[in-house]
Amino acid sequence: MSRIRILAVGKSDEGEYARGVERYVERASRHVKTELFVVKEETPGRKPDVPRLLAKEAERLTAALAPRDHVVLCDAGGKERSSPDLARDLRRWLDAGPSSVTFVLGGAFGLDPALRAASRDILSLSRLTLPHQLARVVLAEQIYRAVATLSGVAYSK
Repeated sequence: MSRIRILAVGKSDEGEYARGVERYVERASRHVKTELFVVKEETPGRKPDVPRLLAKEAERLTAALAPRDHVVLCDAGGKERSSPDLARDLRRWLDAGPSSVTFVLGGAFGLDPALRAASRDILSLSRLTLPHQLARVVLAEQIYRAVATLSGVAYSK
């Protein structure tokens, strides 16, 4: 059975953002097994070499992917979808039988462009720049909204 994963760069903190993500992941898991997996972010230092940082983080992200994952990068340059559109796409992705539908979120500097080759889709969460911790909450809530819709569960608008 397929599952949904949120694969993120950064830290697993105990703050309000983490509690929000945990709440929506738990709710989504009632319908489709859903989990958050966090890979370590690179420490930028005083003069960050951003391409090197992104490449290192991309190595960790790629190592966490399975060959049969349907990879969806979350990037401001991706396709904007409404919540109903995301639910329809998620249904199609899950029905294709991947090992998981894996949403990939970058860290403070974004995602290495090389990850685009591993992705099947690119999703824009917003045209606004979101802090990566907040992006996790937004993504987790939209995943819950999508699986609730697909399961016929009423979820307030």
